[in-house]
Amino acid sequence: MTLRFAIFVSLLALTLGCERFPNGTETNFNWWVCGGFKGLTVKSVKPVKADGSLDYPINLTKDLNIAVEFVNTKQVYPKLKLDVTIWNFGDYGRCQWLEIPTFGLLNSKDACERSFPCPLKTGEQKVVVKLHLSQYKFITQFFTNNAPYQLQYKLSAPNGDSICIRAQARAFTH
Repeated sequence: MTLRFAIFVSLLALTLGCERFPNGTETNFNWWVCGGFKGLTVKSVKPVKADGSLDYPINLTKDLNIAVEFVNTKQVYPKLKLDVTIWNFGDYGRCQWLEIPTFGLLNSKDACERSFPCPLKTGEQKVVVKLHLSQYKFITQFFTNNAPYQLQYKLSAPNGDSICIRAQARAFTH
């Protein structure tokens, strides 16, 4: 009977266990465009240190510098709104990304004042976007350390045009 129970528990653990770092996030920064308008092409996205070298794993209790290369062939955007969403992976036995409530604190921010070098001009550009997460330590202090997180960075213009980038990364919180 004990052997059967041990086998059952082992099989259950295999069935319910989640990959600790999904999609290779243990060693890789993953990103993709999750929505956008015709005329803006994102070529690369990566977290960087002040000297431009890769900053990975990221730290969600410090400000993040994200190097972005893109081409805008549509128009100049002098004013942009920013929404940031954060997910963690696999809490409570679920092997999926679960949105972390931020109670609107990361939504509807003036991107030009807070993180994005405005105006968004036409042509090929290389910019460093700053995510000021250090001021939200009262939220990030509850995040699991050394775990996978997914972040969404969405810029919206007054005319309705928007661009959305999602990234998955291994992150430290302590």
